[in-house]
Amino acid sequence: MERPYFPTKNILQIDVEDWYCDLDINEWGGYENRVVLATDKILSILKETDNKATFFILGYVAEKFPELVKKIEKQGHEIASHGYSHKRITLQTQEDFEKDLLKSIAILEKITGKKIKGYRAPQFTIIKETLWAIDILKKHGLEYDSSVFPVRTPLYGIPDAPLYPYAIGNKQDKDVSKDFLEVPLSVYKIPFIKKNIPIAGGFYLRFFPYFFLNYAIKKINKSGNVAVCYIHPWELDIGMPKINKFKWYHYYNIKSAEHKFRKLLKDFKFISTEDWIEIFKKNE
Repeated sequence: MERPYFPTKNILQIDVEDWYCDLDINEWGGYENRVVLATDKILSILKETDNKATFFILGYVAEKFPELVKKIEKQGHEIASHGYSHKRITLQTQEDFEKDLLKSIAILEKITGKKIKGYRAPQFTIIKETLWAIDILKKHGLEYDSSVFPVRTPLYGIPDAPLYPYAIGNKQDKDVSKDFLEVPLSVYKIPFIKKNIPIAGGFYLRFFPYFFLNYAIKKINKSGNVAVCYIHPWELDIGMPKINKFKWYHYYNIKSAEHKFRKLLKDFKFISTEDWIEIFKKNE
């Protein structure tokens, strides 16, 4: 279900994980922690540009740096869950996923004293084969997910998913709540060939020229829809260590990210997922 939303207020999301968190969690202790420094840079830019965001915080990071979580919240941003161990859902059993989710929520709610409403899967791995994760999110009182990427990649994507926020549930669940929303990452559908090109941020912010991203978001907004953009704090960390375990795309064009991110926040207005949903409900 695609429907018009609020083109002047787009959604910004920050995936708070350290630069090494795509590795197995058992290896993390051997690397330098840089997430506080990198996230502080994000917070500074958001304050300078008067924008708000949803911070999907890894439970591991929150547990290690609770003061960072408090600082993010104090500055008026939404706190949401990115799981605990950053393990792809495609590599987890349903029981493992539920334990990982609950561990992250417990840590975040203890720090903030507030209910966690949103979730972002590691590496966007809510795909057709893992839609069972939505039922688990609903079971534990979450109100939205933002993990579906309407593209086809080797790691993630549901290419035929709706492009804008919609009610979601496992198709086998006949009691799907219409109140639970999926907030998909933004893509630009190329006319005629109707191919979805990811423009939401992250690697794609670093890969594509800024004029194309600007054009795509404006087209989304002119159609009456919301753009959903994201970034990782480590993508603004030009001092991040380089190791052979990461492929080329982890480091690709890192030096361009901050400049593009600043332009994005200057050219468009962003709010948190939670605030956008509240506006939507009031105008529904």
